[in-house]
Amino acid sequence: MSPRKTILRELTRAQHQTGDSAAFRRPATISGFSSQPDKYTKAVNDLLQARLLEGRKDEEGHMTIAVNAHRMKEVHKELRPVWAHPAVWAVLALALAIGARLVI
Repeated sequence: MSPRKTILRELTRAQHQTGDSAAFRRPATISGFSSQPDKYTKAVNDLLQARLLEGRKDEEGHMTIAVNAHRMKEVHKELRPVWAHPAVWAVLALALAIGARLVI
């Protein structure tokens, strides 16, 4: 799974578990961050720039991030599985139509 999806998935899970609309976590606590910090840092920066995440400093001055509650629709679009994407369904429907045409 890409760092972008991993970050979004873990932050949405944390949001649902705590019931808090803004469950802020340090990026370093996300699984995979310690093994590939450069990729995860770039993904966090991209998500912040796209405003899918919001960031702030905690009591110790470290950066914390959370899913932007106002952008949950876009976050869910990012997290949907490949088979749920409309383009996949369109290709499947087209393939079925061509297959049915060849059979008849």
